[in-house]
Amino acid sequence: MNQQVESYGQVVKQYIGNLPKGDGDWLSELRQKAAKRFAGLGFPHAKLETWKYTGIDGLLSQEFEVDDTSPEYAEHTVLQQFLQEPVSGRLVFVDGVYQADLSHCESAGVSIGSLHAAMVLADSTVLKKTGSLSGVGEHGFAAMNLATVHDGAVIHIAADTELKRPIELLHVTTRGAEGKALRSRHLIVVEAGTSANLVERYVALDDTTYFNNTVCELFIEEGAKLTHQRVQLESTQAYHMSDLHLELKANAHYHGIYAAIGAAWSRTSVHNRFSDQNANCELDGLYMADNGQLTDFHLDVDHAVPHCDSRENFRGVLHGAGKAVFDGLIQVREQAQKSNANLHNANLVLSRRAEVDTKPQLVILADDVQCSHGTTVGQLDPEAVYYLRSRGLSEREARRLLCLGFASEIIDRFESETLRLQLTEVIRQRIQG
Repeated sequence: MNQQVESYGQVVKQYIGNLPKGDGDWLSELRQKAAKRFAGLGFPHAKLETWKYTGIDGLLSQEFEVDDTSPEYAEHTVLQQFLQEPVSGRLVFVDGVYQADLSHCESAGVSIGSLHAAMVLADSTVLKKTGSLSGVGEHGFAAMNLATVHDGAVIHIAADTELKRPIELLHVTTRGAEGKALRSRHLIVVEAGTSANLVERYVALDDTTYFNNTVCELFIEEGAKLTHQRVQLESTQAYHMSDLHLELKANAHYHGIYAAIGAAWSRTSVHNRFSDQNANCELDGLYMADNGQLTDFHLDVDHAVPHCDSRENFRGVLHGAGKAVFDGLIQVREQAQKSNANLHNANLVLSRRAEVDTKPQLVILADDVQCSHGTTVGQLDPEAVYYLRSRGLSEREARRLLCLGFASEIIDRFESETLRLQLTEVIRQRIQG
């Protein structure tokens, strides 16, 4: 692995050295710090507790290239991926590159654009926030993202804006992404008193092998509310990594609904450290793994101040030789009295070859709190299968119906009908297969 770290380190140095000179602000100093961080950290390994069950040998063996060539694609194939519902605005990225012609915003109080454009224009308002939540990277992949970032979404919603329709952030990959490392970094700012809905999606037009390495920083100001619907349906040959960093101000509310169904290997991490009182964070998640798939969710919710609430509910469906990892950590610090926290993880295992490693954790240092956590790993109830068969269903139909019922607790939380129907159909096909 040391040789791979050195090789990728040279790629990082070369990338930074080839950045445009002159006009613009290409975050050179911040990138240098990230490069230094990567050199010090290297890639994560199994001796680290948070990576114990998430091997990266397959990812590193691909030797993905850092290549920012503009993609070629048929426009109608991307248009077909749009949400069916009307939206307040839409940002489209194809093979990691922002597509201004396919992006638009029709709502007052909403500003959308790309991080690349912000660097070209030396937009200090945007650039000074970049990395302010994530730092220069808590692991090597995150440090590489910052050191070599090329593009990403910038979404700014003004104070006291109430959006009736969602904003769509769509990532589409084509066969042109083959062998590439895509490094997007998103910045979302929701100002005080605002109510908004963000739909973030990752879809693939071809069964291509690539690495989507994304970092997203979300700033939710005082009294603001954000619903974040996030669906990962990457190519079955792809690798996907997302680090989400949240900042919730006083009385802010964030509700994240996540689904990780695609990719050969995926890891999603969510970090939230409450810094102001009376904030609320809700996280719902669904993951599914079949033959050759590994799906990984890591949660880090830190109650650092009093009077904050968090709730996490994640469900997994494992079949074939699929593997899943769930690591949920809630910390309640000594000064964080009157905190409420609830964490639950349930897993449905449909095959003897499937594997799930689940680790819900509570670290409570305060004494006036209401906290709970739990996990379940089980199979379909034979009596329930028998009951449905006695009503005329075949065994396969009965099992499929029960699996969909198990997953529907999370699917039904998606506000988008397009997403609900899509997820239901994908799960139906997977189980039937």
